[in-house]
Amino acid sequence: MPTLTKKEQEILEWCARGKTSAEIALILNRSETTINFHMSNLRTKFDVTSRHAAVLKAIKLGLTLLP
Repeated sequence: MPTLTKKEQEILEWCARGKTSAEIALILNRSETTINFHMSNLRTKFDVTSRHAAVLKAIKLGLTLLP
């Protein structure tokens, strides 16, 4: 199971809620480049090629807090 930083967890949660990188950047007051950097790290940690696959894998592993 991958170890995620607090920021990666937060970004993953927003992705699971369907937010784009641009929307997450506005919510977290960060640049879209920063969000994409964290998403790249998440894809690497989950060994997947897309943000959707990262979210699905996180849900499967019980790492997201979706209602």
